Amino acid sequence: MDNGKPPRRWRSVVGWNVLFLSLGAALIFIDWEAWIQPRAPFTETHRPRRFEPGVGWFYEPGAEVRWTSHNEFWVAQRANRWGFLDREPPTPEQAARTCHIAFIGDSFVEASEVPVSDKFHVRLEELAARALPRLNISTSAFGRPATGQINQLPFYAEYARSLRPKLVVLVFVRNDFEDNHRLLAAVFKGWDPDKPPYVVAEKTAAGAIALRPPPPDPAWRILSVPSAPPEEGSRVLRWLGRATGRVPGAELKHTRPITRLRVELLAQRPRYQSVFEVYLSKVPESLSADGHGPKLRRLLRDPTLPLFGEAMEFTAFALDEFQRRVAADGASLWLLLATSRVFQLGDAPDPRRVVVEGLAEARGIPAVSMHDYLVRQGYMVHDGFFPVDGHWNPTGHQWAAEALLERLRQRPEVCGA
Repeated sequence: MDNGKPPRRWRSVVGWNVLFLSLGAALIFIDWEAWIQPRAPFTETHRPRRFEPGVGWFYEPGAEVRWTSHNEFWVAQRANRWGFLDREPPTPEQAARTCHIAFIGDSFVEASEVPVSDKFHVRLEELAARALPRLNISTSAFGRPATGQINQLPFYAEYARSLRPKLVVLVFVRNDFEDNHRLLAAVFKGWDPDKPPYVVAEKTAAGAIALRPPPPDPAWRILSVPSAPPEEGSRVLRWLGRATGRVPGAELKHTRPITRLRVELLAQRPRYQSVFEVYLSKVPESLSADGHGPKLRRLLRDPTLPLFGEAMEFTAFALDEFQRRVAADGASLWLLLATSRVFQLGDAPDPRRVVVEGLAEARGIPAVSMHDYLVRQGYMVHDGFFPVDGHWNPTGHQWAAEALLERLRQRPEVCGA
């Protein structure tokens, strides 16, 4: 009699097949775990920090810094005596015998994703030694993640200046605008704007721009916003998550975007309430909760609204300060407009690139466009980045060095040649 159920024999066959497939998947998983395990030199990042009064947070001098994306790179390197991820700086006397170039910037200059030998400023030395030996170029790098030109002013004053460089190059990426404004940095980076980790700019009651040093150690703190739980579980799962841009088990414990939460948190502070209510009024909570968080982020980067308008003013102020200080020391100032996944990967110029190019042109500061160089060479721009991490891989560093070398061929006078 047909009761609508498959014969028991077929149910048994299906059951055994499911069991064998499950066991096979488990064995593959175990083998993959065993294959990945010995290939990872370390599993935990290690970034020991120290606080420099009046300047901000750096690495402990001489400390080993370990950084990994868990699938693209595992890099361990030591901080130099100034707390930067670079070679030991030369003495002023050694630097004076060369055309010394100081590079100042954020995580693209720190470049914790690659060994020192692969960093663009070291590659530039090697290229210039072969192509422009008469310039006798030497380099040093002063980079800290999530900093803009405002935060980097002390990098020159306290460190790079002592080497008396003939050329100072500011490496500029698109997010530098928001990093130059403490409230935007609070929203996008999570720092508490009242206790920032670096020097910040603010407007006085008279409307002038003034610099404010960071509060003394250990006052720096981050905004108390619900965040992702720590990564847990198998290395394979973490590898898969990193490879796909999603870390398993690290979903936020809330439905609203983190940007919205930080804006709401800052709006609760009386001194910032009126500023952030302008943005909240333009993006109802229902929109943010339904996945329209990018609209709020776009508004925060709108140059016609107060915060980003000030960020452009602060950026212009920082360029003026760098130009004044560098010129007073008899050196030249350039900008490297660094191609990054947050600057330009398409045909149309990013609006923020247009703004910074205008700021540089108005001040007579030469700007080296890495993107334009890559287009002229016919390079595939995406090949210069770690796909998940988003920073330059060794190829990207090589391209940055080549773009700078091209400009040095055109402007050898910066070295007195």
